Amino acid sequence: MFTRLESAVLDALAWDLRDIAPDLAGQFADSRPDRRRNTGSGLFTEIIVDPFRAAPLTQPDGRFGTVHAMVADLPDPIAFTAELRHGRLLALHGDAYGQDTRHIDFQTAPFDQVFTVDPDGVSLPYDAGAGLPDEAVLTLDQPAPRPPAPAADTLARLDRQPDPDPFAMRAGDAPQAASSAEDDLSLLIGVWVAIAALTAILFIVTDLGLALLLPAGWAAVAVRRPRVLAAVRRGLETWRAARAKSQS
Repeated sequence: MFTRLESAVLDALAWDLRDIAPDLAGQFADSRPDRRRNTGSGLFTEIIVDPFRAAPLTQPDGRFGTVHAMVADLPDPIAFTAELRHGRLLALHGDAYGQDTRHIDFQTAPFDQVFTVDPDGVSLPYDAGAGLPDEAVLTLDQPAPRPPAPAADTLARLDRQPDPDPFAMRAGDAPQAASSAEDDLSLLIGVWVAIAALTAILFIVTDLGLALLLPAGWAAVAVRRPRVLAAVRRGLETWRAARAKSQS
C-alpha cells in the first residue's frame, strides 16, 4: 500500500499534471508501490501500474511536476515529481534540495502544507477536493481553479529554494490541445472502429488473411499519438467544410 505521504503527493501530482497526463489519477488508482529508497536527500518510490490497464492517453517522457510538501522536521519543503515513460507512471521522486533526510522514516513521517508552484514561482496550496477522479472528464484545456492565497511562511520557505529541478516540467513541455480529452477519446474510438471495419472488409474481399493484422495494429497504435490524432481531426474538419460548401 502507498503511504499517506505518497498518496497525498501523487494525488496532487495527478491534479498538477492533468494537462500533460490526463489519466495519471487513474494510473495511480491502478498501481502499487514496489522498491522504496531514502536517498539521503529525499526519497524514491518505484511504482508498478497494472499491466492490463489501457495505454496512457498521452506519451510524455521524463520527470514532471511542481508539487512540494513540508515533511517531518525539515525546515524547507521537499519537491516531488512523477517519472513517466511514454505516459506511463514509473516512479515518484522526492528532492529535499540538499537537506539531510537519512534520519526520516518516510513511511510514517508526518507532513503538511502540500502545495504546487505556478510558472511565476508562486506557491499555491493544493486542495485535495479540487481534483476529478474520472480522467475521462478531465479536459486538456480546462483552466485550473485558483486556490486561496498561500501562507506567508510557505512563501518564505519557497523563496529560499535553489533553481527548480532541470528534469521537472518546463514551460512548453505540455502538448497544446485544442479539444477536450473526452473529445479526443471519442474521436480515437471512432478511428479505431473505422480501422477495424476496413480490416474486416479487406479480410473478406482479399486473400491477405491474418497479414492484415500487422498494418491494422500499427495504424491503431499510431493514431493514439497526439499529433496524428490532431491531423485526423483537421482532415475531418476540412472534409466537412468542403462538403458543406459543395451542398450550399
